[in-house]
Amino acid sequence: MTTTKAGRIQIGGHVSSSGGIFNAVTRAQEIGAEALQIFVSSPQMWRATAHTAEATAKFREMHAAASLGEVWVHNIYLANLATETPEQLERSIGSVVNALTVGAAVGAQGVVLHTGSHHGQGLAPFLDQVRDALKAILDTTGDGITLALETMAGQGGSIGKEFEELGALLRAVDSPRLQVCLDTCHTFAAGYELRTPEGVEATMRAFDDAIGVEHLAVVHANDSKTPLGGLRDRHENIGDGHIGSDGFRAILGHPAFAGKAFLLEVPGLPTEAKPKGDGPDVENVNRLKAIRDEVAP
Repeated sequence: MTTTKAGRIQIGGHVSSSGGIFNAVTRAQEIGAEALQIFVSSPQMWRATAHTAEATAKFREMHAAASLGEVWVHNIYLANLATETPEQLERSIGSVVNALTVGAAVGAQGVVLHTGSHHGQGLAPFLDQVRDALKAILDTTGDGITLALETMAGQGGSIGKEFEELGALLRAVDSPRLQVCLDTCHTFAAGYELRTPEGVEATMRAFDDAIGVEHLAVVHANDSKTPLGGLRDRHENIGDGHIGSDGFRAILGHPAFAGKAFLLEVPGLPTEAKPKGDGPDVENVNRLKAIRDEVAP
């Protein structure tokens, strides 16, 4: 297996950018994050949020002053490049173009995308459409920012349950800007073993065979409420789910993940003020940092 470049894993999380995109930097600092992910528009709305040049410049200034690592943007959840509706396809493409444009303005490494759903029909009938949409998106945006297709749990016929689907798209588009985001919860729920060193090795060999580990750009670090192969996207706090702390030791200790940003999207620990949690939070960041420092200092 070809491994990624050596480097210290960055532990970060998805934080709110409400009240001004630059506020995300402060929120990342408050939870002890070393990297961050944001939405640049409401994730459940098509309408793009207007960000002024002053706001994006302030983000860059605050990010540099905070000595934070990678910045990633998560695209809105409504996008589906495999839709059978021309209007939704146009809107989906527009949402990704917007995310990449704003991401470039704030100096982000890239945008993470849920590619869409084939509704159980398989990728093949939609391969040309999704390929052309991805090419149009990349042709419309600047060269300095990555688009990372996310691995998925498989519910609702989502594209990316099998590594081979994402590998097929990367080969069809053939652009160095098109990469992959591995979500630990989704990958585990899709049936890939992540609880042991042997399981992680087998999973990353499968990833390498289908996609190539050199195309792994970023990691969504989430434990799973769903058991192995459960095909449900249900995130859990680090160590409290079916992957468990031992699983994250195996993941963080594997050379394929060296130098990557691990971005938490967990519910957070319940508090009196937030009974359902308000994650990612300090506790989850510290849990993952402790494992990182134990196995991959």
